[in-house]
Amino acid sequence: MTLRHPRAAVLGIWGLVALFAVVEAVAWTMAGGMPRRPLVLVQVVAAWAVTIILAVVSTRRIGGLARTLSREEHIRSEAVSQVEQLETWNAILEIITRSVDVPLAFQALAQRIVRVVPCDRVGLALLSDNGREFQTYTARADEEERRTRPRPDVIFKTERTALGIVVRSREPLNLADTGESAPDLLDVNVLHSSGLLSALVLPLVAKGRVVGTLNVASRRKHAFQQQHIDALTPIAEIFAIAYVAQQLQIAVGKHRSMETMTEVTLSIASEINGALQTIVGHCDLIEHGYPDPNLHRDLATVVFQAQRIADLLQKMRAVTDERLKEVTAEMKEGAIPSSPEAYGEREIL
Repeated sequence: MTLRHPRAAVLGIWGLVALFAVVEAVAWTMAGGMPRRPLVLVQVVAAWAVTIILAVVSTRRIGGLARTLSREEHIRSEAVSQVEQLETWNAILEIITRSVDVPLAFQALAQRIVRVVPCDRVGLALLSDNGREFQTYTARADEEERRTRPRPDVIFKTERTALGIVVRSREPLNLADTGESAPDLLDVNVLHSSGLLSALVLPLVAKGRVVGTLNVASRRKHAFQQQHIDALTPIAEIFAIAYVAQQLQIAVGKHRSMETMTEVTLSIASEINGALQTIVGHCDLIEHGYPDPNLHRDLATVVFQAQRIADLLQKMRAVTDERLKEVTAEMKEGAIPSSPEAYGEREIL
Protein backbone atom coordinates (compact mmCIF):
# COMPACT_ATOMS: atom_id res chain seq x y z
CA MET A 1 0.00 0.00 0.00
CA THR A 2 2.75 2.44 0.94
CA LEU A 3 4.88 1.69 -2.10
CA ARG A 4 1.97 1.52 -4.50
CA HIS A 5 0.44 4.82 -3.31
CA PRO A 6 3.28 7.01 -1.95
CA ARG A 7 1.25 10.22 -2.01
CA ALA A 8 -1.50 8.69 0.11
CA ALA A 9 1.10 7.33 2.55
CA VAL A 10 2.74 10.76 2.93
CA LEU A 11 -0.63 12.42 3.47
CA GLY A 12 -1.46 9.75 6.02
CA ILE A 13 1.74 10.39 8.00
CA TRP A 14 1.24 14.15 8.13
CA GLY A 15 -2.42 13.61 8.85
CA LEU A 16 -1.48 11.58 11.92
CA VAL A 17 0.92 14.33 13.00
CA ALA A 18 -1.85 16.91 12.61
CA LEU A 19 -4.30 14.67 14.47
CA PHE A 20 -1.82 14.22 17.31
CA ALA A 21 -1.38 18.01 17.46
CA VAL A 22 -5.15 18.52 17.65
CA VAL A 23 -5.54 15.87 20.36
CA GLU A 24 -2.73 17.41 22.40
CA ALA A 25 -4.18 20.89 22.00
CA VAL A 26 -7.60 19.68 23.19
CA ALA A 27 -5.96 17.93 26.15
CA TRP A 28 -4.09 21.10 27.12
CA THR A 29 -7.27 23.12 26.82
CA MET A 30 -9.14 20.78 29.09
CA ALA A 31 -6.22 20.83 31.56
CA GLY A 32 -6.26 24.64 31.75
CA GLY A 33 -3.65 25.56 29.15
CA MET A 34 -0.10 24.67 28.22
CA PRO A 35 2.15 23.43 31.02
CA ARG A 36 4.36 26.20 32.37
CA ARG A 37 7.08 24.18 34.03
CA PRO A 38 10.34 24.44 32.01
CA LEU A 39 11.10 20.70 32.20
CA VAL A 40 7.69 19.75 30.80
CA LEU A 41 8.00 22.35 28.02
CA VAL A 42 11.39 20.96 27.05
CA GLN A 43 9.93 17.45 26.91
CA VAL A 44 7.02 18.62 24.74
CA VAL A 45 9.28 20.50 22.33
CA ALA A 46 11.66 17.53 22.12
CA ALA A 47 8.77 15.13 21.47
CA TRP A 48 7.43 17.35 18.69
CA ALA A 49 10.88 17.78 17.17
CA VAL A 50 11.39 14.01 17.12
CA THR A 51 7.92 13.48 15.66
CA ILE A 52 8.46 16.00 12.86
CA ILE A 53 11.92 14.63 12.09
CA LEU A 54 10.54 11.10 11.92
CA ALA A 55 7.69 12.29 9.69
CA VAL A 56 10.13 14.06 7.35
CA VAL A 57 12.48 11.06 7.24
CA SER A 58 9.56 8.67 6.64
CA THR A 59 8.11 10.75 3.80
CA ARG A 60 11.51 11.05 2.15
CA ARG A 61 12.09 7.33 2.54
CA ILE A 62 8.71 6.56 1.06
CA GLY A 63 9.41 8.92 -1.83
CA GLY A 64 12.77 7.23 -2.49
CA LEU A 65 11.23 3.78 -2.37
CA ALA A 66 8.44 4.93 -4.70
CA ARG A 67 10.97 6.25 -7.23
CA THR A 68 12.97 3.04 -6.99
CA LEU A 69 9.82 0.99 -7.50
CA SER A 70 8.86 3.16 -10.48
CA ARG A 71 12.27 2.60 -12.07
CA GLU A 72 12.04 -1.13 -11.46
CA GLU A 73 8.53 -1.23 -12.93
CA HIS A 74 9.78 0.63 -15.99
CA ILE A 75 12.72 -1.76 -16.37
CA ARG A 76 10.43 -4.74 -15.92
CA SER A 77 7.99 -3.34 -18.50
CA GLU A 78 10.81 -2.83 -21.00
CA ALA A 79 12.12 -6.33 -20.32
CA VAL A 80 8.65 -7.82 -20.87
CA SER A 81 8.32 -5.85 -24.09
CA GLN A 82 11.71 -7.03 -25.30
CA VAL A 83 10.86 -10.63 -24.43
CA GLU A 84 7.59 -10.30 -26.35
CA GLN A 85 9.45 -8.90 -29.35
CA LEU A 86 12.03 -11.70 -29.22
CA GLU A 87 9.26 -14.29 -28.98
CA THR A 88 7.56 -12.71 -31.98
CA TRP A 89 10.77 -12.70 -34.01
CA ASN A 90 11.39 -16.32 -33.04
CA ALA A 91 7.85 -17.27 -34.03
CA ILE A 92 8.26 -15.49 -37.37
CA LEU A 93 11.48 -17.35 -38.05
CA GLU A 94 9.95 -20.69 -37.06
CA ILE A 95 6.89 -20.20 -39.27
CA ILE A 96 8.91 -18.93 -42.22
CA THR A 97 11.29 -21.87 -41.82
CA ARG A 98 8.36 -24.21 -42.29
CA SER A 99 6.92 -22.21 -45.20
CA VAL A 100 8.19 -19.21 -47.15
CA ASP A 101 4.65 -18.24 -48.11
CA VAL A 102 4.72 -14.70 -46.73
CA PRO A 103 0.92 -14.01 -46.73
CA LEU A 104 0.34 -17.30 -44.91
CA ALA A 105 3.04 -16.47 -42.36
CA PHE A 106 1.54 -13.01 -41.90
CA GLN A 107 -1.89 -14.44 -41.07
CA ALA A 108 -0.32 -16.80 -38.54
CA LEU A 109 1.68 -14.02 -36.86
CA ALA A 110 -0.83 -11.16 -36.86
CA GLN A 111 -1.93 -11.81 -33.27
CA ARG A 112 1.68 -11.70 -32.06
CA ILE A 113 2.25 -8.41 -33.85
CA VAL A 114 -0.77 -6.99 -32.02
CA ARG A 115 0.85 -7.92 -28.70
CA VAL A 116 4.05 -6.11 -29.66
CA VAL A 117 2.25 -2.98 -30.90
CA PRO A 118 -1.32 -2.62 -29.58
CA CYS A 119 -3.63 -1.89 -32.51
CA ASP A 120 -6.98 -2.84 -34.03
CA ARG A 121 -5.83 -4.04 -37.44
CA VAL A 122 -2.62 -5.34 -39.01
CA GLY A 123 -1.94 -5.20 -42.73
CA LEU A 124 0.61 -6.43 -45.24
CA ALA A 125 0.96 -4.97 -48.73
CA LEU A 126 3.14 -6.67 -51.35
CA LEU A 127 4.19 -5.14 -54.67
CA SER A 128 3.08 -6.99 -57.78
CA ASP A 129 5.55 -8.19 -60.39
CA ASN A 130 5.20 -5.02 -62.45
CA GLY A 131 5.77 -2.80 -59.39
CA ARG A 132 2.68 -0.68 -60.11
CA GLU A 133 0.15 -2.05 -57.62
CA PHE A 134 -0.13 -3.63 -54.18
CA GLN A 135 -1.85 -6.79 -53.07
CA THR A 136 -3.01 -6.14 -49.50
CA TYR A 137 -3.74 -8.64 -46.73
CA THR A 138 -5.38 -7.66 -43.43
CA ALA A 139 -5.96 -9.28 -40.05
CA ARG A 140 -8.16 -7.94 -37.25
CA ALA A 141 -6.83 -7.87 -33.72
CA ASP A 142 -10.02 -9.17 -32.12
CA GLU A 143 -10.78 -12.00 -34.58
CA GLU A 144 -9.14 -15.31 -35.37
CA GLU A 145 -8.27 -15.89 -39.00
CA ARG A 146 -10.47 -18.70 -40.35
CA ARG A 147 -9.12 -18.87 -43.88
CA THR A 148 -6.57 -21.59 -44.48
CA ARG A 149 -5.28 -19.79 -47.54
CA PRO A 150 -4.97 -15.98 -47.40
CA ARG A 151 -6.35 -14.02 -50.32
CA PRO A 152 -5.68 -10.38 -51.22
CA ASP A 153 -8.36 -8.13 -49.75
CA VAL A 154 -7.90 -5.01 -51.86
CA ILE A 155 -5.57 -4.15 -54.72
CA PHE A 156 -4.26 -0.57 -54.65
CA LYS A 157 -2.28 1.30 -57.27
CA THR A 158 0.90 3.01 -56.15
CA GLU A 159 -0.51 6.39 -57.18
CA ARG A 160 -2.36 8.42 -54.52
CA THR A 161 -1.78 5.93 -51.71
CA ALA A 162 0.15 6.05 -48.45
CA LEU A 163 1.62 2.68 -49.43
CA GLY A 164 3.10 4.24 -52.56
CA ILE A 165 4.54 7.16 -50.58
CA VAL A 166 6.30 4.79 -48.18
CA VAL A 167 7.63 2.63 -51.02
CA ARG A 168 9.08 5.66 -52.79
CA SER A 169 10.54 7.32 -49.67
CA ARG A 170 11.62 4.06 -47.96
CA GLU A 171 10.75 5.73 -44.65
CA PRO A 172 8.01 4.90 -42.09
CA LEU A 173 4.86 7.02 -42.29
CA ASN A 174 2.96 7.80 -39.07
CA LEU A 175 -0.58 9.01 -39.77
CA ALA A 176 -1.71 10.43 -36.43
CA ASP A 177 -5.13 11.39 -37.86
CA THR A 178 -6.34 9.55 -40.95
CA GLY A 179 -9.07 12.13 -41.44
CA GLU A 180 -6.47 14.69 -42.54
CA SER A 181 -5.12 12.51 -45.39
CA ALA A 182 -8.31 10.66 -46.31
CA PRO A 183 -9.34 13.14 -49.08
CA ASP A 184 -5.99 12.73 -50.86
CA LEU A 185 -4.96 9.09 -50.32
CA LEU A 186 -7.18 6.20 -51.41
CA ASP A 187 -5.97 3.61 -48.90
CA VAL A 188 -6.17 6.08 -46.01
CA ASN A 189 -9.71 6.91 -47.06
CA VAL A 190 -10.60 3.21 -46.79
CA LEU A 191 -9.11 3.09 -43.28
CA HIS A 192 -10.91 6.24 -42.17
CA SER A 193 -14.21 4.95 -43.55
CA SER A 194 -13.73 1.79 -41.47
CA GLY A 195 -13.36 3.82 -38.27
CA LEU A 196 -9.57 3.54 -38.04
CA LEU A 197 -8.35 6.99 -37.00
CA SER A 198 -4.55 6.50 -37.02
CA ALA A 199 -2.12 4.28 -38.90
CA LEU A 200 1.56 3.40 -39.13
CA VAL A 201 3.12 2.19 -42.40
CA LEU A 202 6.64 0.70 -42.56
CA PRO A 203 8.52 -0.30 -45.73
CA LEU A 204 9.71 -3.84 -46.41
CA VAL A 205 13.24 -3.28 -47.71
CA ALA A 206 15.43 -6.10 -49.03
CA LYS A 207 18.56 -5.99 -51.19
CA GLY A 208 18.16 -2.27 -51.80
CA ARG A 209 14.56 -2.44 -53.03
CA VAL A 210 11.20 -2.01 -51.36
CA VAL A 211 9.01 -5.07 -51.85
CA GLY A 212 5.98 -3.96 -49.83
CA THR A 213 4.83 -2.49 -46.51
CA LEU A 214 3.81 -3.62 -43.02
CA ASN A 215 0.87 -1.62 -41.64
CA VAL A 216 -0.93 -1.25 -38.31
CA ALA A 217 -4.04 0.83 -37.64
CA SER A 218 -5.96 1.93 -34.53
CA ARG A 219 -9.37 3.35 -33.74
CA ARG A 220 -7.67 6.03 -31.61
CA LYS A 221 -5.95 9.13 -32.89
CA HIS A 222 -2.23 9.55 -32.20
CA ALA A 223 -1.98 5.88 -31.26
CA PHE A 224 1.57 5.26 -32.53
CA GLN A 225 4.90 6.69 -31.41
CA GLN A 226 8.59 6.20 -32.22
CA GLN A 227 8.86 3.18 -29.92
CA HIS A 228 6.24 1.41 -32.04
CA ILE A 229 8.29 2.10 -35.17
CA ASP A 230 11.37 0.71 -33.43
CA ALA A 231 9.44 -2.42 -32.39
CA LEU A 232 8.02 -3.11 -35.86
CA THR A 233 11.16 -2.39 -37.90
CA PRO A 234 12.87 -5.77 -37.21
CA ILE A 235 9.60 -7.58 -37.98
CA ALA A 236 9.32 -5.71 -41.28
CA GLU A 237 12.91 -6.69 -42.11
CA ILE A 238 12.16 -10.36 -41.46
CA PHE A 239 9.07 -10.22 -43.69
CA ALA A 240 11.13 -8.55 -46.42
CA ILE A 241 13.78 -11.27 -46.28
CA ALA A 242 11.09 -13.95 -46.31
CA TYR A 243 9.45 -12.39 -49.35
CA VAL A 244 12.79 -12.33 -51.17
CA ALA A 245 13.23 -16.01 -50.28
CA GLN A 246 9.74 -16.76 -51.60
CA GLN A 247 10.44 -14.97 -54.89
CA LEU A 248 13.81 -16.68 -55.17
CA GLN A 249 12.20 -20.06 -54.66
CA ILE A 250 9.71 -19.27 -57.42
CA ALA A 251 12.56 -18.17 -59.70
CA VAL A 252 14.49 -21.39 -58.98
CA GLY A 253 11.38 -23.42 -59.81
CA LYS A 254 10.98 -21.54 -63.10
CA HIS A 255 14.65 -22.02 -63.89
CA ARG A 256 14.47 -25.76 -63.30
CA SER A 257 11.30 -26.05 -65.38
CA MET A 258 12.90 -24.09 -68.23
CA GLU A 259 16.02 -26.24 -68.03
CA THR A 260 13.90 -29.37 -68.33
CA MET A 261 11.84 -27.91 -71.18
CA THR A 262 15.01 -26.80 -72.97
CA GLU A 263 16.57 -30.25 -72.72
CA VAL A 264 13.39 -31.91 -73.98
CA THR A 265 13.01 -29.37 -76.79
CA LEU A 266 16.61 -29.77 -77.94
CA SER A 267 16.34 -33.54 -77.78
CA ILE A 268 13.12 -33.64 -79.81
CA ALA A 269 14.44 -31.02 -82.25
CA SER A 270 17.55 -33.13 -82.83
CA GLU A 271 15.46 -36.24 -83.50
CA ILE A 272 13.15 -34.39 -85.88
CA ASN A 273 16.07 -32.72 -87.63
CA GLY A 274 17.72 -36.12 -88.14
CA ALA A 275 14.51 -37.48 -89.65
CA LEU A 276 14.28 -34.46 -91.95
CA GLN A 277 17.84 -34.94 -93.17
CA THR A 278 16.99 -38.56 -93.96
CA ILE A 279 13.93 -37.43 -95.92
CA VAL A 280 15.95 -34.84 -97.87
CA GLY A 281 18.66 -37.41 -98.63
CA HIS A 282 16.16 -39.95 -99.95
CA CYS A 283 14.52 -37.25 -102.05
CA ASP A 284 17.92 -36.51 -103.67
CA LEU A 285 18.43 -40.20 -104.44
CA ILE A 286 14.97 -40.52 -105.97
CA GLU A 287 15.49 -37.36 -108.01
CA HIS A 288 18.71 -38.75 -109.50
CA GLY A 289 17.18 -42.18 -110.13
CA TYR A 290 13.97 -41.10 -111.83
CA PRO A 291 13.99 -38.40 -114.57
CA ASP A 292 10.21 -37.76 -114.40
CA PRO A 293 9.61 -33.93 -114.21
CA ASN A 294 6.37 -34.32 -112.27
CA LEU A 295 8.15 -36.45 -109.69
CA HIS A 296 10.96 -33.89 -109.45
CA ARG A 297 8.40 -31.16 -108.78
CA ASP A 298 6.80 -33.18 -105.97
CA LEU A 299 10.22 -33.98 -104.52
CA ALA A 300 11.13 -30.27 -104.54
CA THR A 301 7.95 -29.52 -102.57
CA VAL A 302 8.86 -32.18 -100.00
CA VAL A 303 12.40 -30.82 -99.63
CA PHE A 304 11.10 -27.24 -99.30
CA GLN A 305 8.66 -28.17 -96.53
CA ALA A 306 11.39 -30.17 -94.77
CA GLN A 307 13.62 -27.11 -94.85
CA ARG A 308 10.78 -25.01 -93.39
CA ILE A 309 10.39 -27.47 -90.53
CA ALA A 310 14.13 -27.31 -89.89
CA ASP A 311 14.00 -23.50 -89.77
CA LEU A 312 11.07 -23.61 -87.33
CA LEU A 313 13.00 -26.00 -85.10
CA GLN A 314 15.96 -23.61 -85.12
CA LYS A 315 13.71 -20.71 -84.10
CA MET A 316 12.15 -22.81 -81.34
CA ARG A 317 15.60 -23.68 -79.98
CA ALA A 318 16.59 -19.98 -80.04
CA VAL A 319 13.41 -18.86 -78.24
CA THR A 320 13.79 -21.57 -75.59
CA ASP A 321 17.42 -20.65 -75.00
CA GLU A 322 16.53 -16.94 -74.70
CA ARG A 323 13.76 -17.66 -72.19
CA LEU A 324 16.14 -19.78 -70.13
CA LYS A 325 18.60 -16.88 -70.03
CA GLU A 326 15.83 -14.52 -68.84
CA VAL A 327 14.78 -16.84 -66.04
CA THR A 328 18.42 -17.28 -65.02
CA ALA A 329 18.83 -13.51 -64.83
CA GLU A 330 15.69 -13.22 -62.66
CA MET A 331 17.05 -15.83 -60.28
CA LYS A 332 20.40 -14.03 -59.98
CA GLU A 333 18.61 -10.78 -59.16
CA GLY A 334 16.67 -12.48 -56.38
CA ALA A 335 13.38 -12.24 -58.29
CA ILE A 336 12.42 -9.13 -56.31
CA PRO A 337 9.52 -7.10 -57.83
CA SER A 338 10.69 -3.78 -59.17
CA SER A 339 9.92 -0.68 -57.10
CA PRO A 340 8.18 2.37 -58.61
CA GLU A 341 11.58 4.08 -58.95
CA ALA A 342 12.25 1.80 -61.90
CA TYR A 343 9.28 3.26 -63.75
CA GLY A 344 10.25 6.93 -63.70
CA GLU A 345 10.44 9.77 -61.23
CA ARG A 346 6.87 11.05 -61.56
CA GLU A 347 5.09 11.99 -58.36
CA ILE A 348 2.76 9.48 -56.77
CA LEU A 349 0.40 12.14 -55.50
